[in-house]
Amino acid sequence: MIVDPNSQVGFRNWKTHARAAQALLLVALTFYSRGHVGASSFLAPTATRRLSPATPSLVNSGCCRFAPHYQGVDWQDPKVREDFMANVLSVERRFFAAPDVAFDRDSGMTYDGTSLNLTTGGLQSDGLRVFSAASKEALHLSLLAIALQPPQDVDEERRELLPLVYSMDEALEILEKKVSSMEDFDRRFPACGGFLPWFCSRGISNGSCKGLNETFTFIEPKVDSASVLSVPALDNGQMAWAAVALVQVLQKRSSESSRISTLAQRWENRLKRMRATAVNLFYDGPGTGTVRAIATIKNASVDAANNSTNAYNAENYVLWDPFEGEMVVLFIDLMGNWSNYTDPQAEKDKIWNIKAQHVDPVLYNESNNTYVIQEGFWFSAHEQWKTLQLPYLQIPLVHHLFRNGEMARLTFSVVKNLNGLMASVNAPTGFHCDSASGAYCSALGIQSLAEQPILTDHVLTPYGAFPAILIEPAAGLAWYQHMLRMPRAQTALGSIESFLQNGTSVAAMVTWDAKVTSVVAMLGGTGDLVRARMETEGVMDTFVQRVESMYADVFQKPLAQTMKKGESMSARIAELPALPLPADQAMPSEPYHYAMCGCASP
Repeated sequence: MIVDPNSQVGFRNWKTHARAAQALLLVALTFYSRGHVGASSFLAPTATRRLSPATPSLVNSGCCRFAPHYQGVDWQDPKVREDFMANVLSVERRFFAAPDVAFDRDSGMTYDGTSLNLTTGGLQSDGLRVFSAASKEALHLSLLAIALQPPQDVDEERRELLPLVYSMDEALEILEKKVSSMEDFDRRFPACGGFLPWFCSRGISNGSCKGLNETFTFIEPKVDSASVLSVPALDNGQMAWAAVALVQVLQKRSSESSRISTLAQRWENRLKRMRATAVNLFYDGPGTGTVRAIATIKNASVDAANNSTNAYNAENYVLWDPFEGEMVVLFIDLMGNWSNYTDPQAEKDKIWNIKAQHVDPVLYNESNNTYVIQEGFWFSAHEQWKTLQLPYLQIPLVHHLFRNGEMARLTFSVVKNLNGLMASVNAPTGFHCDSASGAYCSALGIQSLAEQPILTDHVLTPYGAFPAILIEPAAGLAWYQHMLRMPRAQTALGSIESFLQNGTSVAAMVTWDAKVTSVVAMLGGTGDLVRARMETEGVMDTFVQRVESMYADVFQKPLAQTMKKGESMSARIAELPALPLPADQAMPSEPYHYAMCGCASP
């Protein structure tokens, strides 16, 4: 993320018969049949693959710790990248395509993730986290939308990877179950307006989320001890835009079958429902210019579309950040129903005026170069999620700034000799972080580029590479591979959650946030799909104007200060530095790697 791929006979001969991919699925089926409820059609081989997929030959041989085989490859070679991603997707699929591991076979809704056995790396019998949130649904819907794209709409490097995500039948079955669950939840909790609180994916029994051994009923809110129903805006902004991408794909393919056409209409109705209620739920009201971080619900039976006072800001937390929270602001602005307001434009302008006060430039100096960067909250890679789903990188100024950010992120790790990258993540076993329990590490980033204090740089995570993968795949994949070489970083379900810099401990779990962000980035994100829908809706120009003007007002002056004599601003913005690759160095080898993930030596 290292030998010439053509010199490794048998390892990367991926243009072989499609049955190789089917064999992989049989391996996965066998793996998940042990200790889980039945065998699922989701993991069965399918005869309806739409393309001849890239063949993950290393994984097909039973190898899931394949990263060392890519030490020394040329990451600028598209074929090397394609082959590496084929192996990645084939192992990650054992998580994201596995019912009763990543999502519920009955409801179709995600689980947060699952714990792994710290010794074997296999599934922990009691480790399933049978609750979830809209942010996990956002990743699942994005992945499903990408998998369903017509092949001709996908660039050549990624086209042959699509069959390693979901087959058509798999994707449609999941989406049918998921939309049924969301329709049912909306009928029972109209106050949520089609959005989701934290929820139990199988229902509730005796005050706790139901497990796999209990009969499925329907998804239920996962409420606190005070039984307060609340809807997080940030997570639901992510889900709303994922629904936009999904509807774009389904509508484009709706003429292919009545099944797709029906599903497209049902998901369009879900999107319409969120558009009708977003302002009432999340906007603080006339003249405020603020968006609630959490909408607390007074009466669960009151329809959010018809009442603007049933939701309120109990904690007075607002979303004015220029990170993930910006996604719900954009959804409200571009897609929301403002018919109850006498001057919607003034309300929207005020939101953005307030937001602009919280966008700050910071300079990063390295090797006689100065890079202008957007200051982070912690400068965690997690903060770049919005670039994964929306077409931010198609705006030249924004692309320049975010690429500079990844330049700083990767260079910092090179200079500090870190074995990876940082992003907010669950803590490795035995390591106490900044959350109340110490189990979650929020404040992971680069202190000189962060607004808030950074408490440690000892915790690293593979998904810290996802922004770089999206912006410059060669460098991003090189860093991702670099981290997978760490002890116990590769499991039978793909990449581990996190690990310590010295390799002595890992967070023995797998979650959507710390895995599927990287997968979606490898597949190019959903920016193009969302852009197509924005253009259809006639709001793409507004999106560009909102985002570009916010950044231009803040960043033009510091950018001008770094320009060479006679250089124009457009030339400065067009200058995109090549991102650094990790040092080719030995990684910690102790305590051990998971035996069930062993491979022949490269």
